[in-house]
Formats: sequence, structure tokens, C-alpha cells
Amino acid sequence: MKHTHQSYDRKKLAYKLITTSALLAIGFAVMTGCSNSGEAKSTAPTKAETVTSPASSTDQNTDLNTNGQGSTSTSTSTSTHQEPANSTATPHSKHSPAAAIFSAAKQGTLPNLPKGLGLGTSSDLLFELWGKSESGSTGPMRSYAKYHTDIMLDGSDKVTEITSSDPEYKKLLIKQIVDDLGQPTETVDTSRDIPDTAEANYTINNTSGLSYNLVFSYQTKTQKVNYIRLYFNSKTP
Repeated sequence: MKHTHQSYDRKKLAYKLITTSALLAIGFAVMTGCSNSGEAKSTAPTKAETVTSPASSTDQNTDLNTNGQGSTSTSTSTSTHQEPANSTATPHSKHSPAAAIFSAAKQGTLPNLPKGLGLGTSSDLLFELWGKSESGSTGPMRSYAKYHTDIMLDGSDKVTEITSSDPEYKKLLIKQIVDDLGQPTETVDTSRDIPDTAEANYTINNTSGLSYNLVFSYQTKTQKVNYIRLYFNSKTP
């Protein structure tokens, strides 16, 4: 009986050991699971930081690209704010000398003339403005060397033609004129009368129904303007 009881005790002890081992294994598994979960949780921020880092890099690249695009836009804008500013390259630019001459010619005058003097002005007003001419007061021609201008009168003693060799006009090149005003209505070779010269003739019609001829005489070799002539178109009624 003692042997049987001891055998029973051993079996009971073995069962307890197995049960204890099983409980320990389950406990260890639970602890391991919690540990892994904790590691996963602790790892999540690390992953978030890993993801965040490229995002920050992307933001920096975006800023750099934006800066780059800004520079291009400025260059284009600058590029867009320097073209209007270059008057000699813009046809009919309001800031170019040629355009100023053209605008004045549409009014029957030239930029270097005093207010009131132009095509159609009477000889009396001409005398009031500039006084007696060097060529005298007889005949159709009035020459004013002081003002670099010759004026032609018609039969009724009114200004019908103005020729000016103002120093400012002589600084111009015919290329500047053509670039600003376009191709002339007519180009005339005047080299037979004055060697190496030609004339660019522009016909101008104003809002009053009057028609004028604006002529630029220039040197064919240097392209420099010699003088400007403005007169009534013979076809004007």
C-alpha cells in the first residue's frame, strides 16, 4: 500500500510539474507577446520618423523647385519688363525719337519747332516766332541757320514745306527709323544729286483728312540721317 501511495504521489507530482510547466509556458508566451507588442509600439514612431524624413526632403525639394521657377519667372518677367524698355526694337514705340518725329509729323510739325509753327502757318506768325530769316523776307524760301531749318512758303505766304537738319536728327540711323516706323512708302536714290545718299519717304494721313510726306535723307554708307523734310502731299485736296 505504501508503494502504491508513493506511486500515486509521484504521478500527482509529475502532473503538477506538467501543469506548472504549461502555465509557465503560457505565461512566457503572454509576456513575449506583450514584449513584441511593446516593441511594435516603440518601433512605430521609428517607422513614422523614417517616413517623415523623406517627406521633409520632398518639402525641401519643392521649395528649391519653387525658387528655381521663381527665378525663371523673373527672368521671363525681367525678360518680359526689358523688351518694352528697348525703344529702338519696338515699332511705333512712344519713347523712341523716330516715333516722336512721326507723331509730330501727323500734326503737321516737327519736334524741334516751336509751338504754332508747322505746315499751314502764316509768314506773319513765322516772323513773330523766329524773326527775320538770313535769306531775307522776299521769295518763297526762309532759311534759319540758328534753328537748322529751311522753310518754304506757298503763293499765299503759308508754310508748305519744312526741312530740318537739327543736330539731334543727325544722331539717328536710318535703321532705327525703319525699325520703329516700318518700311517706308518709297525709297529714292538721290546719289546723282548728292553722292552716297538716299531718301526714305513715309506718307502720313491724319484724322483731319490731310496727307503729308515725311522724308528722311540719309547717307548710304554710314546710314546716318542728314535731315528731315515734311511737306504737303500733292494729292491733298
